[in-house]
Amino acid sequence: MTDQGLRELFNDLAETLPEGSSRAGELWRQGTRSRTRRRWTAAATVTVLVVVGIVVSPEPVERGITVYPSVPPTPTIPPTPPMDTAPPPSGEAGLPTLATGIPERWADIPVVTTVSGPVLALAEFGDGRIYIMKSGGRIPLGMELGSTGNGGTPLKPNSLAPDGTMAAFPLKHEVVVVDLVIGQARRYPVPGFNEMVLWRGEQLLVEQEEASYLLDLATGKVRRQPYKGFTGVAGYRDLRIVSPAKGGWTVIQEGGSEVALNVRDITDKGSMPVGVLGNHGWQRGGLVARSAFAGHDRAKQADVVVVADIATGRVVRTLLLPWGDSSGRRCGKGGCPVRGWIGQDTVIVESGDRLLGWNINTGALSRVADLPKDVTAYSLRSG
Repeated sequence: MTDQGLRELFNDLAETLPEGSSRAGELWRQGTRSRTRRRWTAAATVTVLVVVGIVVSPEPVERGITVYPSVPPTPTIPPTPPMDTAPPPSGEAGLPTLATGIPERWADIPVVTTVSGPVLALAEFGDGRIYIMKSGGRIPLGMELGSTGNGGTPLKPNSLAPDGTMAAFPLKHEVVVVDLVIGQARRYPVPGFNEMVLWRGEQLLVEQEEASYLLDLATGKVRRQPYKGFTGVAGYRDLRIVSPAKGGWTVIQEGGSEVALNVRDITDKGSMPVGVLGNHGWQRGGLVARSAFAGHDRAKQADVVVVADIATGRVVRTLLLPWGDSSGRRCGKGGCPVRGWIGQDTVIVESGDRLLGWNINTGALSRVADLPKDVTAYSLRSG
């Protein structure tokens, strides 16, 4: 059959198809029907015979072709996270100021009896009193809290609730929760030397050196947790960062799952500080920020802040804080602690008597606030 004959055959069949139907499928079905025209039957028979011949007649393997064994793909090496470097402490004054709701110079905030506006922070000054910090002044808390049992202050870095309306103070054998809107306090019995609190919505994670308790603020019920204290993460999720004292992987835990936090080439000995009061990780969205001493291959005398993805443990960005010309550490034990977030992209880092803002998208570093030396403790609003 000639090419022209085949074209006439398919054109004749196409005229019988309904609109919108599949041309290939319908032509195939019509080609197998016994009432098809003789010329189509002959063509289809030839075609089928050719196809059958191809299928059932094995062809010899073509000579001269070399078949190579499959090679497994090369493992993907995660990219090195960007590392930003802060100036030494002597150069922080030259950083630009970041406009936030946090008071810039705390020494200049006047003491007042009342002032409107949201609570921005809590701070304990040299007079031993805890003040409610607002943009227009600082107001004395005005109540006796009790004894911590170890001579320290009950004001902790995570005492202020994320929305600034409540405050929690861990004491010996109890936790005091103050409603800052109406000025009322409620005491919850929690046995032991309670040293840290972390907000969990309507609950509080109360940490001790050898135990942790989850306190339900609505019912007052206390449930002991199956892990020790000082590993919790501040924020909305119940996260923990666990770093073995000797070897092993640092991990991020949430519920019954965990992922490895690979900081082996970033922090000193590839771990996070263990048992350091007030040096918690801080969660915002799907990220967590945590500080440590820098690894020796990065800098001999420096602290480092690590931001990691909670779901994968992947480190997304780091901030190196050199100690500078000082003979001692730039910050306290465990590195320059993280003190919260501003929005979704800026981590607040405490560097001596100054709060710095580190933008994890651009790497930019700014001054947030200068803290007078007589401020012995504080807690920032992070909501």
